[in-house]
Amino acid sequence: MRYKLAAENRVAKYLRYSLGEIMLVVIGILIALQVNIWNENRKQSIQKNLLIQSIVSDLKLDTLMLNQTLRILKEDTTQVFGFINRMSDSKVTIDTLVQIARFEFDPRLHVNATFNDNTFTSLLSTGSLNILNKWMQDELLQINELHDANISRTQLNSGAYVSQVTAFARKYPLPDYGNISPHSKLADAIWQKAEFEELGVYLNALLSIRNVTNLYAINQLNEILNETNEFLVRINNDTNPPKQ
Repeated sequence: MRYKLAAENRVAKYLRYSLGEIMLVVIGILIALQVNIWNENRKQSIQKNLLIQSIVSDLKLDTLMLNQTLRILKEDTTQVFGFINRMSDSKVTIDTLVQIARFEFDPRLHVNATFNDNTFTSLLSTGSLNILNKWMQDELLQINELHDANISRTQLNSGAYVSQVTAFARKYPLPDYGNISPHSKLADAIWQKAEFEELGVYLNALLSIRNVTNLYAINQLNEILNETNEFLVRINNDTNPPKQ
């Protein structure tokens, strides 16, 4: 058609036809770009939803772990306070101290919390955190900061506690800590030589650092649990808006 119009020297119609062809090409390109943008947005939306589901799954596992750890810590703290009260009684004797240290006190700590942060760590390492809404990014970063603070404090307190346990174990065998059985003949000989004031000092130091370690952990884990629950409630409301 262009050749025919050119041959007939019909310039105006030739230009209009050529312009029409150009417009069709441009419209085709714009449509293709729009389809491509729509497709990319759809892929990103799918990826975002999958990430949110993964994050929610991780945080729900965290809440189960946190509740269980807090329950154990509170029970342990109650027991430690019970030991301290018995030692503080005006009628306390060497037999009371030996009974607590030798048969009742469990030296194992229960403060370690293992957080399920694989999805968040992956988002940070790949630079994909900005896929999420701004408030989600801010909340997740805040929760992660609380995780890091808890891990640092736990390591610090656990180190101090282990040092105290080691000092105690050099003098007296502790149950379930790689020592001799508390019911063995050697344990009998060791505990028979225990002195009231010395054992009281050792045991008081051990219970004190155990108590401090527990209370720090309880406060931090409660804060993390509250922040996590608030995030889960908000993200549920954000992804499932109320029906009009």
